[in-house]
Amino acid sequence: MNKRDQMRELTKFDESGKWTVSMMSGALALMLFFAVEKGWISLVGVLLISEIAALPAWKKTWDREAIKKRYLLSREAKRLAHWNSITGLIAYPFVIVFLYFTVTGQISTLAFFVTIAVLIPSSMMMHRLYEKHMVRLDENYVTERELREEQKWGSA
Repeated sequence: MNKRDQMRELTKFDESGKWTVSMMSGALALMLFFAVEKGWISLVGVLLISEIAALPAWKKTWDREAIKKRYLLSREAKRLAHWNSITGLIAYPFVIVFLYFTVTGQISTLAFFVTIAVLIPSSMMMHRLYEKHMVRLDENYVTERELREEQKWGSA
């Protein structure tokens, strides 16, 4: 079990079309918010349906992380990868609640955009730090940059 095998498996998983699940659940959420504007469904109903529609996307993310965890040798790296998966799953409902507060006017639009402008770059930096730490913990960890590079040259 080496990095090359892991990259091949991740590439095969990424090319299997499972990303469409995420896109479809996002499109469903947008259509449901349109239904709220027309008064066809309540906002709470939209949030509930969006949570249920996101379950396949959660499963896809969990399966992808499971591939990475299977190749890790370090116990600390496995534990940290598992913790990262769990926190990602727990964070999604907070995003839905945040959108709910914005749509209902409990948070101003300016506050929404400022929060997003802070959260996205900080999330990207945290992910880079996470990957650097994982590489230090376990040499079998494949970063997204390494995976993209391998896919670009077609060797994975």
